[in-house]
Amino acid sequence: MIEVNFNSLEIANAINGILVGKNEIIKSIMLDSREKSTENACFFAIKGKNFNGNSYIKEALKNGARLVVTEEKPSLDQISYILVEDVIKAIGLLGKYNSKKTKIIAVTGSAGKTTTKEMIKYILKEKYSVIATRSNENNEIGVAKTLLSIKDHDFCIVEMGMRAKGEIEYLAKLCKPYISVITNCGSAHLQYLGSTEDIFKAKCEIIPYTQKYCIVPNEKRFKNLSYENPTMIFAGASGDYELFDQSFYNNGIKFKVRDNNHNIISEDLFCDAFGIYNAQNALNAYIIGQLCGVNEIYIKRGFFNFKGCDMRGKVSVINGITIIEDCYNCSYEGMKNAIFSLNEYSKENLKKPYILVGDMLEIGNDSEEYHFRIGEYAKDLGIKNVFSYGMFSKSILDGFCGGKEFKDKKDIAPHLLNVLGEDDVLLVKASRGAHFENIISEMKV
Repeated sequence: MIEVNFNSLEIANAINGILVGKNEIIKSIMLDSREKSTENACFFAIKGKNFNGNSYIKEALKNGARLVVTEEKPSLDQISYILVEDVIKAIGLLGKYNSKKTKIIAVTGSAGKTTTKEMIKYILKEKYSVIATRSNENNEIGVAKTLLSIKDHDFCIVEMGMRAKGEIEYLAKLCKPYISVITNCGSAHLQYLGSTEDIFKAKCEIIPYTQKYCIVPNEKRFKNLSYENPTMIFAGASGDYELFDQSFYNNGIKFKVRDNNHNIISEDLFCDAFGIYNAQNALNAYIIGQLCGVNEIYIKRGFFNFKGCDMRGKVSVINGITIIEDCYNCSYEGMKNAIFSLNEYSKENLKKPYILVGDMLEIGNDSEEYHFRIGEYAKDLGIKNVFSYGMFSKSILDGFCGGKEFKDKKDIAPHLLNVLGEDDVLLVKASRGAHFENIISEMKV
């Protein structure tokens, strides 16, 4: 349930709909008919592949709805409704209407979106009133919900995900971001977009709709783009801002920032985020803090107060074994970054590095090759041993030239507890669909 303060006619105008019935004050938005509202609610009757929201209008009315947004005339009499062409797009339009007085910062990319979004939030809230995407609600409904949740906030930080061409463009049109960030463009969603070039083009759909600044990796393909507006800011080695002297520190990262003349503009920055790869996410957040007028002291405090996101590089000790839990999502580049950071962490803490690795999903036809390369990469870095489970388990172990494959997921936790000890550190990494966090929970028993 999302609290709002509109009237029915105002909603109809915002979503290009036709109001039939009373013009009443609406105090909340209902997307699920099972939610209960004590005040007048507006129920959006979403149509999905396997359901039709119109079938739940009666339940929504019982739970406090006084207005329904629908694509077809309801069968019930004497109810107020707004007729629209597309209910999901109507939610987005209402979110756009609600966000018009707030500066939007949008974050997209193949990896690191949620972590970057959270870092930005922690920095900006040192000075401003800030709202941000909850968890990773980064699709067309999730972004609309974030925009609808804006009250009198100075900034709204929106995470934008995608699986197909045109999805980022749609979200960018809704948000018209003041600042946008493309964290990176890798192999995530190859299954849906076909090539890394198409992924790159899809991520770049955000740029024309950005009002002021767009922060991108300092790569040739981004530099070859031509835009009069927004101002492009290149982040990375030899860019407008670059990282310098980054290292592990207290299970987090310590780093400095230089300008394009190699002058150090900030030092002694610390962020509680596992993985050297997170330094690039931190650099993007640092730049946004600078662009939004947050002073150096507040930026440092924001980084210091930042807490890593669940299942994204969380370090814990279970039965004496150091575990790095990175089970939220997984691309080829993300897997390599995590293994590299594991290796650096093991050197820093004098521990032997192991990995439990699962499938990297949504890569497409080259999945076996990408998983083989991961095994090779782990071997080249000197990882002590690889444990694997999943459809592409054999490809990983072929690349590693050894390791242990599990056929039954239930066997993994007992085996790890039996063979690992206090001198070891284990990275647990797979795509979200593998649910490797459950293995970690079983190790705690």
